[in-house]
Amino acid sequence: MQEQIIAMISEVKDDAQLEISLNGHSSIMEDGGLDSLQLITFLLKVEERFGIEIDFEQFEFDCMESVTIFCNYISELQKTASA
Repeated sequence: MQEQIIAMISEVKDDAQLEISLNGHSSIMEDGGLDSLQLITFLLKVEERFGIEIDFEQFEFDCMESVTIFCNYISELQKTASA
C-alpha cells in the first residue's frame, strides 16, 4: 500500500522523482510538498483507489505525518467500511 500511496503523491505532484525519494517515514505534506488543492486531489484518488470515504470535517491531519501512519489510517477505514 505504501508504494501505491507514494505513486499517487508523485502523480498528483507530477514529479516522478518523488517515487524514488519518498518512503514510509516521509511526511505526506512536507516531503511530498502537496499544496491544499493537491491534497484534496490526492485524498479523492485515495478514496477511489481504496474504496473508502474520508470525512473531511473530522479528518485528522496528524495521519499525514508519514506514509506509514496514513496507510494505517486507510486500513482502519477499510475495516470500518467492510464491517
